[in-house]
Amino acid sequence: AAGLGQLLDQICRSQGWVLGTHQGEVVVVVPQADGKTQNIEINEFQDSSQVALRIWSPVCPAAKIPADQALTVNFKLPHGALAVKDGTVVVVVTRLFNQTNQADLTHVLQTVAHYAAFYANHYA
Repeated sequence: AAGLGQLLDQICRSQGWVLGTHQGEVVVVVPQADGKTQNIEINEFQDSSQVALRIWSPVCPAAKIPADQALTVNFKLPHGALAVKDGTVVVVVTRLFNQTNQADLTHVLQTVAHYAAFYANHYA
């Protein structure tokens, strides 16, 4: 939707991040402290009567993290949770679009990228 695209464009321009697409999904490329980047994919979905955002970033193949470890990590994460999408463990966060502003979404994207990169390195 135009609203999400405009919001992400503003965030990426203010942060110096790259906004693109991957397999039809919107992607934000967030630089990390180690010089690498972390891709975050974002899509909209309908939550009962409201538009919601699903925000996720890949970590590693699902087989690398036992379910009990993933649940333990989930309890420690300040935002989001580990989940499995198409055979890949991801850090995922959902937000109601009409309750999301630029500052909040910027923080969520930074946090998702940080923890996805951290656990990708940890389980590499």
